[in-house]
Amino acid sequence: MNQQEYGLYVLGLIGEEPYGEDGVTEEELYGYFQSFMPGGQGVEKVFEPLEHGEALLARIRPIYEMLDASDFEGEAVPGYFNGGRGEATEAHIRALGGELIEGLLRLFAVGPEQSRKASRTLASISAIDVLAPGDIAPIFANFVAEDNLGSIVYETLTDVISAHTDFTEPIEILNEAYYSIGCDYWLSYYLQWPRYRGLESTSDPLRPYAELYKLGYSVVFQKGKMLVGRR
Repeated sequence: MNQQEYGLYVLGLIGEEPYGEDGVTEEELYGYFQSFMPGGQGVEKVFEPLEHGEALLARIRPIYEMLDASDFEGEAVPGYFNGGRGEATEAHIRALGGELIEGLLRLFAVGPEQSRKASRTLASISAIDVLAPGDIAPIFANFVAEDNLGSIVYETLTDVISAHTDFTEPIEILNEAYYSIGCDYWLSYYLQWPRYRGLESTSDPLRPYAELYKLGYSVVFQKGKMLVGRR
């Protein structure tokens, strides 16, 4: 099954057809996984034709489980998979932040030459600051990648993932569908992890990030510190 055949297959699961005559595009699958809200009934069929389908399904199941079915009883329903219903101590949040740093260091160790700068940035982090709820939002709003010393971490992660991605395999057409789960590339990378080749030795480095996301927390890297805050 090639990308177009798979694209037609997944559209058929929700009773849709391609918009144009040129076939299925990634863009028209933006918001695709929302079609199975709130409980994820039927989403398993999305992964049946795929290599590593069972592993991919196992990763996305908890994203549906974090939703509250009562939010879908009225006319207005959530458009994204937003975490934040679970409770966690500040110590647990800090621990997940530390695990994320360790995981990224493992991942960057198998990356290209430019990963070394990102590794030095991570290794220099001496504090994990847990912010008050809502305080991280204006930091994101004012984030300018080229002016932020932590941007090398984000750029390097993208480079490493790209270097281990087969862009011709069927699942690639779900790229926008995965991103639109939370408009979050890192969550998308975590959910697609089984497809990336040659990263087995890194031991699931983005798992702590996914756990923070499900708890409603976002992460910002700055010089010498990591900021973690509830959205």
